[in-house]
Amino acid sequence: MTFSGATTKDESYPHPNGDAPGGAKNAPRYARFPLHDRSRRPLHVIVVGAGPSGIATLIKLRELPHVTLQCFEKNPEVGGTWFETRYPGAACDVASHAYQYTFDEKKDWTRHFSPAEEIGQYFKDVAKRHDIYPLITFGSTVVGARWDEVTGRWRVQVSASDGRERVAEADLIVNAGGILNDWKWPEIEGLQDFKGVLMHTAAWDDSVDMNGRSVAVIGSGASSIQVVPSVQPQASKVDVYVRSPTYILPTVGFGVESSIFNEQYSSVDIDRFTIDPEFYRTFRKSIEQQMNENFAASIKGSTAQADGRAWAEKMMRGAIKSPELQEKLIPSWELNCRRLTPSLPYLNAVQQPNVDVVRTGIRRITGNGVETEDGQLREADVLVCATGFNTSFSSRFEIVGPEAYLGLAVAGLPNYFTIMGPNCPIANGSLIPCIEASINYIAQAIVKIQRDQIKSLEVKQSVQDAFNDYVQEVHKDLVWQGSCQSWYKDRETGRITAVWPGSSIHFMEMIETPRWEDYEMSYTNTNPFWFMGNGISQRETKKEDLTFYLGETKA
Repeated sequence: MTFSGATTKDESYPHPNGDAPGGAKNAPRYARFPLHDRSRRPLHVIVVGAGPSGIATLIKLRELPHVTLQCFEKNPEVGGTWFETRYPGAACDVASHAYQYTFDEKKDWTRHFSPAEEIGQYFKDVAKRHDIYPLITFGSTVVGARWDEVTGRWRVQVSASDGRERVAEADLIVNAGGILNDWKWPEIEGLQDFKGVLMHTAAWDDSVDMNGRSVAVIGSGASSIQVVPSVQPQASKVDVYVRSPTYILPTVGFGVESSIFNEQYSSVDIDRFTIDPEFYRTFRKSIEQQMNENFAASIKGSTAQADGRAWAEKMMRGAIKSPELQEKLIPSWELNCRRLTPSLPYLNAVQQPNVDVVRTGIRRITGNGVETEDGQLREADVLVCATGFNTSFSSRFEIVGPEAYLGLAVAGLPNYFTIMGPNCPIANGSLIPCIEASINYIAQAIVKIQRDQIKSLEVKQSVQDAFNDYVQEVHKDLVWQGSCQSWYKDRETGRITAVWPGSSIHFMEMIETPRWEDYEMSYTNTNPFWFMGNGISQRETKKEDLTFYLGETKA
């Protein structure tokens, strides 16, 4: 599909609300309203996606006056990844009490790492409480968008699940489509030739019976780590193909210490969370404090990196009894180079007699199983691809490449913002507050467009280039530029495309106040000072105190 803009420019003079009055040549060159009555300009915003980012965007942007919202969601329900993720054992590897909004807390999570169903229900409940369902059109995928230079609006092409297409217009687009929503098959020769059951963790088939069957699981990321413990007790044999190992911790940590991995919170715990706000605030802050402190271990050569790596290796060696298996599963690179995942169940499962961890590379898939590079064929009845998602940062309507500005804006795309775009803080500390901070940044942009009668707001290409040069330079000192293979970096260039060059706190501080000098702006009128109005203030219009600067007098 295409994503482009028209080249014809509008030279007419707009009405105070920003609409053009038919191109009248004798139209006034200034607005017929007082200086400070600028927020009444109506703006329409299209939000793409109703996952965690989209839900928060709708809730927060709805607070802006004279802003209308419309959201298109490809699924039949809100939740994004947490609606789609249904494989057995699916859960969040971030503490539940930290994986929630700051403005709508759930204090009765059942576990420290809650299952996908519970997380999905949380986002549904938030959407219901804030009454945003009427703003969402479900079963609708945005497949294209075109910027109209004449009208200063986006024309957005939407494809419904029933095959019908429509075009919607907006003054601004917020792409909240997320990262982990476009799953992919691994690029392995012969994959589609497999005669058994072929499935992906992101498109799990609950009807498949694993009992007594030989199962091959390809992948070593979070989905593999979560699905293997569920499949292992049922299958007669499980082969786990690990191209690149990752650090897997046998403990929970982050404010919870227990001899039972991820045990349920007791009713006493939940009651105290609910009835004692100060206790709960301290508990949640302790979790997020540890999450944010962990960034220190992401600096190459730091004491925190050395200590953290030694600790993680010690923990894994203590949980894995076989020296051979230790050799296969304990990484030889920097801690945090790949995502750190807690899972004692996985470490237990791979040590069972019916499980083999295969580190030899895969040559091809045959009709009967997996052939490795040493020529060995390992037969399988079920082939599970736990190989993740397309994380190229190309949205489903192909407009975002691997580079952006602050993970929020993209050169060449006016009045367009993305949440969790390229080089976002996906692995740098607490994530949800960063999403909320991103929305606050976008809200400031909307208000500026509205109040200053801006037609288009677009980050400068030179600024975006300079920012990305900075990103790659800083990453030379961070572990994501390490020796591991991960989806955080481009396989061909080695450039870090997914991770912010700093901590989550650094990200939030950086975007707290927009640098408007980094943007090109065009206005709804040929004179950019048109918005100043007719020289009369709001105070004069409302016949208020015109000596306000002297303070109030006693009645």
